Amino acid sequence: ILEIANYGVHSLIVGDRDIPVDETGSLLINYYGKGGTFKRYSASDVLSGRVGINEIKDKVVFVGATETGIYDMRATPVDAIFPGVEIHATVAADILQNRYLIKDNRVVAFDTAVIILLPIFLMAAIGSVNRTFISLSIFFVFSFIHLFTNYYLFLKYNVVSSLIYPAFSLGFAYLLAEGYRNIVIEGRNRYIRKAFGTYVSPSLVSQIMKDPDRLKLGGEKREISIFFSDIRGFTSLSEKLTPEELVKVLNEYLSPMTKIVLEEKGTLDKYIGDAIMVVFNAPLDIPDHALRVCRMSLKMMEKLEELNINWVEKGYAKLDIGIGINTGDAVVGNMGAELRFDYTAIGDNVNLASRLEGMNKVYGTHIIVTQPTYEKVKDNFIFRELDAVAVKGKKIPVKIYELMDYNPPQSPFSKGGSGAGGLEKGVKGSSEELAKEFNAALLSYKERIFEKAKERFIAMLKKHPDDGPIKLYIQRCEEYIKNPPPPDWDGAYVAKTK
Repeated sequence: ILEIANYGVHSLIVGDRDIPVDETGSLLINYYGKGGTFKRYSASDVLSGRVGINEIKDKVVFVGATETGIYDMRATPVDAIFPGVEIHATVAADILQNRYLIKDNRVVAFDTAVIILLPIFLMAAIGSVNRTFISLSIFFVFSFIHLFTNYYLFLKYNVVSSLIYPAFSLGFAYLLAEGYRNIVIEGRNRYIRKAFGTYVSPSLVSQIMKDPDRLKLGGEKREISIFFSDIRGFTSLSEKLTPEELVKVLNEYLSPMTKIVLEEKGTLDKYIGDAIMVVFNAPLDIPDHALRVCRMSLKMMEKLEELNINWVEKGYAKLDIGIGINTGDAVVGNMGAELRFDYTAIGDNVNLASRLEGMNKVYGTHIIVTQPTYEKVKDNFIFRELDAVAVKGKKIPVKIYELMDYNPPQSPFSKGGSGAGGLEKGVKGSSEELAKEFNAALLSYKERIFEKAKERFIAMLKKHPDDGPIKLYIQRCEEYIKNPPPPDWDGAYVAKTK
């Protein structure tokens, strides 16, 4: 029974069997093998009786020519020369054994889904990587999954799903994704590397490339540690050297210092002449930013000692630097115009760090940190409290400390000194002992017991004759002994200069 619909053949029923043909009446053939798979008998053998009746009894027999040279030979997927009569036998066997190849609307829907979804998943996977080798490997994995699934469905369930079209869609999707990655993403990555590669570590650049939106013009408020350093007496030094020598010395100084910045995962904000500004915990999270900025500062002092030895051998004067460190909230981001902008930090806490760098001249020290920084790392380093100071432009005093050494002491810099002149080599005592004695004398000073404080500072000066803070407080004690401070004196110092 052949049922016809307006779109073509609806169904073909032979006896009690519904044969799954398509709208054109075609049926996919499930071949058993190459030509000759079905048992053949010569017509002359059957007619002469050489083939017994029992051999063909209750069998479906097809009569046809099978010689190679005759017309009824067909090209099939399993054999280029396949007898036409054996094709009829194969169809009959498929119907009798229900060995139909499935290519119905369900399979068409499945193929459509694969053609659409597989490229989408491939592009999503490739979009999460940034190397061509990895993306190519992902493409091969997806292709293998498609081929294996197609083969398995055919072998296990006789499902004839499409192989070519999904493969084409996968290939097109891969080329499209690779083209986009190379043209757009790689272009953006080159921009990021150019923008950040010179002032943050390679590991941070890699992280920034995963979140490039941070390069947009604008800022965010976050807690950071800010570092400022400056060469002491650089102006007078520049007058003594030729321009070529000055540039050489400056490069010899800035190069190793920048390397230390990158080692500690700091963001080199800018060079300001001979000064350096570094930001920690921006643009990416550095949880131990306060510890890193202090460790970086001590490393810089150690490196400066090495550089000075080399410069003295060349006949140049020694260089000395001052460092200011503060930790607090600031606005960080890309500041400027759309055509030109820099990643930087702004705010009161940034200004305070800059002011502290200059305060080293007042106290005769090298590294000054604020109390917020001190509180975060006080167990990792040796500090001595210096003062409560209201920097230029501020009315509220800030407690400041001198960073002297690691805890336990391990810095070659500490052996050579702390403060402007440092602990002299060969003198008994360490940075830890100095800090303890100084803090005790400072307590007497804050309690307005200036005579006792002066005696303690003078005793310390005998062991540390070049220590800047000791000399400063001896002078202050002498002044307050002659002219006592007012009753509401809180011990704070008001800076007159930057």
